[in-house]
Amino acid sequence: METTAENKMGTAPVWSLLLTMALPVILSTAAQSLYNIVDGIFVSMLGEDAMAAITFALPYTKILIALGTGIAVGMNTMLSHGLGEKSQKQVDDAAAAAIFLSVVGGLLSLLAAFMLVRPYLSAQTDSPAIIEGGTAYLMVYLGLGIGTVGQLVFERMLISTGKTVYSMISQATGAILNLILDPLLIFTAGMGITGAALATVIGQIAAMFVAMSLNFAKNKEVHIRFSLTPPAYAVKRVLLLGLPSTLLLSLDGIMIVNFNAVLNKFSSTAVATFGVCARVTGFFYAVVNALCSAAAPIIAYNHGAKKGGRINQAIKFGYLYAMGLMAIGLVLCAGFPEMFLRMFNATDEMVAIGIWGMRALSCCYLLVAVRNMSTAIIQSLGHSFTSMAVDLSRNYAVLIPMAWLLSLTGKLNAVWLSVPVADTVSAVVGFILMLHFYRKDIKIAIEERTDQDVSISPVSQN
Repeated sequence: METTAENKMGTAPVWSLLLTMALPVILSTAAQSLYNIVDGIFVSMLGEDAMAAITFALPYTKILIALGTGIAVGMNTMLSHGLGEKSQKQVDDAAAAAIFLSVVGGLLSLLAAFMLVRPYLSAQTDSPAIIEGGTAYLMVYLGLGIGTVGQLVFERMLISTGKTVYSMISQATGAILNLILDPLLIFTAGMGITGAALATVIGQIAAMFVAMSLNFAKNKEVHIRFSLTPPAYAVKRVLLLGLPSTLLLSLDGIMIVNFNAVLNKFSSTAVATFGVCARVTGFFYAVVNALCSAAAPIIAYNHGAKKGGRINQAIKFGYLYAMGLMAIGLVLCAGFPEMFLRMFNATDEMVAIGIWGMRALSCCYLLVAVRNMSTAIIQSLGHSFTSMAVDLSRNYAVLIPMAWLLSLTGKLNAVWLSVPVADTVSAVVGFILMLHFYRKDIKIAIEERTDQDVSISPVSQN
């Protein structure tokens, strides 16, 4: 069965379409990121060791999110191309494959909770308090990881068809519930760091069910079905399209393991401070990624429909909006680092470390905007594996080697400098790759469209 109606991604003015699709996602992502910040604020009240514990736990949470994001991105690209090509079967098969892979991801997360958590933490630190706190947090977070993966997939399903307002409702539900439960479970119920993890996963599971219900009720362009045997070609395609995102984000988690190890050479206070800085600066990373996630289906749809002019506009406005968002982040993070640190009950030692650290993490925000939008463009054109080079160049060719090298100076402030250097290199690599695929794919789409228009025009027919 073939779809017949033209989706708004192929007809609405691009500058406003991107805003209307992105703003709900940005707002809901901001709310979701804010509850991560609030989580950190509440956990910091339990002491510096608790803050260090959730910072050491961060890589595993990143890897789980990477798994869900990869499935969601693969589905998003396949589904959006299906819409652009008017293929209902491709759209429905993409959704079925993603739902199946979400269940598999949840089971893998459960196994990791019981088999990998304690050995990992014991290899990172010899502090019993930090090991116990991190174990308690990850056992809950990973044990109920189906909520993380399922929320990402069902929300991206809404975004893929342009229904970003409903995605915002889902994310806001999870965020608000988490904010309410955090103080109740951590302090009132006396569950401590376990309560922080439980508040997070309850919010994610609730958001997953809200997004699932909204897809059934409002997303008429996707016919959702649950199957233990989804079409093999769709499973393979979703995996292939999403695997680069999963690998990149997972490698990001491994990068944090290495960066934590560098900082731990100085003190666990440095690790805790990095946890604070990463939560604040990560808020703006999440916001610009939300914008990129809204731009990607517009580009993918119009690539499938061979509308090169609309792709050009989406790219132009994508870069402009992304750089505007990160300019705001630069002013806030570089201008008021102590204010943010004090919100996390930072000691004077943490403030002394964190002011320089936060400025280093945020000083190249405009280049981060270029890198992330370039990656989104490359992935939306179906070149997901190639986009891996962007983050790989940042994290492993530059960031970690330079962090280890600078740590040999014995000066913690020198280590922070590895971040802006890595951001600069990856932005250049990302933009060059984007230009390459622009010339290869988008110009071809424009030329093909022009040829079609000429062939059917009254002039050509006469």
